[in-house]
Amino acid sequence: MLRRLLLILVFSQFVLLVAFVVLVGGYALAIATSDSAGAVVLWWTAMGCLMLIITNVLLLVGVLGVAALVTTQQRDHAP
Repeated sequence: MLRRLLLILVFSQFVLLVAFVVLVGGYALAIATSDSAGAVVLWWTAMGCLMLIITNVLLLVGVLGVAALVTTQQRDHAP
């Protein structure tokens, strides 16, 4: 169960980082072409993506901590 969750979190982190970079690049292009409405939408979408990245990192650290505790407990109770 924890392995599957870790796998999902790691792959979603990669996807979120790529999406963030693409959105910031689109924002820069929108600013360069004087498209202020598009730039605002891209900026706030990128900030939402950044919040998801931060949440994902916190969840990843939490799940890794729980996995370490479970592994330690299983090792201590092994015959």
